[in-house]
Amino acid sequence: MPYVLIKSWFPPHKTGEVAKGVMEELKNNPPDRSLGKSLATAVKSNENGIASIEIIEVKEGKLEENLTHYSNALVMYHNIEGFRYKVEVWSTIVEAMGMLGMKPPE
Repeated sequence: MPYVLIKSWFPPHKTGEVAKGVMEELKNNPPDRSLGKSLATAVKSNENGIASIEIIEVKEGKLEENLTHYSNALVMYHNIEGFRYKVEVWSTIVEAMGMLGMKPPE
């Protein structure tokens, strides 16, 4: 089962708008546990603003639905000036080795 990583960045002066968006998102598009499980959500600030990352462990066969669910949630942030995000799909080490025709040691 792959992981979906959602990275986002925004200017510090937009924190209020983003926080309001998060609250609306949780109300209108809550996490769907049938698609996967959030393993971690973390936030940090640096010289470029505020950054956050969320790691979701996707349930077997639910990758496309998972990506659709989170893409729909991220649309609401398009109006926030300076808000950027990136959605990435990462393979587990077992999946990656399988793509290379290898089996991990037991």
